[in-house]
Amino acid sequence: MQAKSSYRRILLTTILLLLGLFSMGQSERRMAKEFVAQASKISIYVKPPLFLYKYNLKTDILDSINYQTKREKDSILWTHSSFIQYIVDSAFIRNYVKGYTSELKKYGMRVLTKEGSDSDSYTVSVSQIELEEQYYYFSDTAYYGDNVYAYHRFLNALDVSSWFSLHGPLLPEKSGKILFAENLLTDNLDGHFVVDPYTEKIKYLYLLDTLTVKKIYAYAQNLGRTYAGYTFDYLLNTFIDKNVPASRRTKHYWRYDPYRKKFFFALDDRFVRMQNNR
Repeated sequence: MQAKSSYRRILLTTILLLLGLFSMGQSERRMAKEFVAQASKISIYVKPPLFLYKYNLKTDILDSINYQTKREKDSILWTHSSFIQYIVDSAFIRNYVKGYTSELKKYGMRVLTKEGSDSDSYTVSVSQIELEEQYYYFSDTAYYGDNVYAYHRFLNALDVSSWFSLHGPLLPEKSGKILFAENLLTDNLDGHFVVDPYTEKIKYLYLLDTLTVKKIYAYAQNLGRTYAGYTFDYLLNTFIDKNVPASRRTKHYWRYDPYRKKFFFALDDRFVRMQNNR
């Protein structure tokens, strides 16, 4: 009898906890819907960076070329880069901002052509974009019987880091909020292991779609679209934080899909908030 009573208490406690979490989640969802409904009233001005920071981290060339100063080293890395020396800053930034502003409109926000003075407008400054040309270590493995087979190689890669400064009604601090995002673009390798029917040896077959400057420009526009979503989601969650008591706030970071009109929860697909003293 005592065991049954204990089981009922545990079951009741579990049910109450689940109901509590559901209720908390509903409060957040209600606020999220409210924010999305008023998105068309939000104006935002996007201030692009003036130039890019570009670096070549493929330092293997330095093993065969002598240099005396840091300036000579940087010059060698620049002239032996595969991509960054050919990337025109204005073209990359133009595609990046085009993707960013067009996607903000998909969320219903009004994009301003000049900085707004009204109390409902936001300003987002793309403070810095940094491109780092580097190698990406690709590895694939497969099991055949008791043996493990592996294929390794280095791929070309471009790491893109972006810093944003966001100001507006939900962010009354003078310095605004500094937000960060980073993404990596690489050669696209599609491969698999096969057994040669004649020799019975294990081979690795692959197709390699190499990185080009043209693909980097297209990637810039896609990044802009992605970060527009991150911007909307940051404002969405700030709105929830300000309107849902901390005691009823879950750890969920809400995201919104304007195409399917659905909410979902973020994992790593979001901005990282930085300290404002960088």
